[in-house]
Amino acid sequence: MNKDKFLKLNNKDRVTFVNDLLKNKAFDLQQVADHIGINYSTFTKVMQEDDFVYIKRENQYYKFVRDENAISSAENFENELTAFLNENLDTLKSMIDKHKRNDDFTIDKKIFASKLSTKTFRMPEELYQQFVRTCEKEFPHLKIQDIIAQLLSDFTDKYK
Repeated sequence: MNKDKFLKLNNKDRVTFVNDLLKNKAFDLQQVADHIGINYSTFTKVMQEDDFVYIKRENQYYKFVRDENAISSAENFENELTAFLNENLDTLKSMIDKHKRNDDFTIDKKIFASKLSTKTFRMPEELYQQFVRTCEKEFPHLKIQDIIAQLLSDFTDKYK
C-alpha cells in the first residue's frame, strides 16, 4: 500500500492494516512507516487520530476510551446479550438443528413478488384443520397462504 491510499483510509481501516503488519509481519513502527512510504513522525501523528493509541507491550494500536460510561454500557450490552442467549439457548439449538437437517421451511422470494390470484379449493375439513394447526405450531411467523403457495411451487418444480 502506498502513502496516498493509506492516508485515504478511514481511521479504523488504517489501524486494522497497521495492526496486521505489526502482528503478521513482525514489523516495528518504523518499519511500518517505511513500508507505507511515509515519514515516521507523520505516521505516528496520523495513527493517533480518533484517539487510537499504541500499546508497546502488545505491539498493537487500540481505541482509547475517554468516558468510562462507554465501557460500562458495552459491558451491560454484553451482559444483556449473554442473558438473552442463555434464556433462548434451547430455541436457538432447535433452530440450528432444523437448519442442519434441512427441515426448515423457507418461502421463495418469487412467492412475494408474484401477482396474487384467489382460488377456492375443496378438501376434507379434518385435513385442512391439521394443516392449519401444524402451520401455527411450526411456522407461526408465516402466513398460511404463503405456505400453500410455496407447497404448490415445490410440487410444480418436482413434477414438471
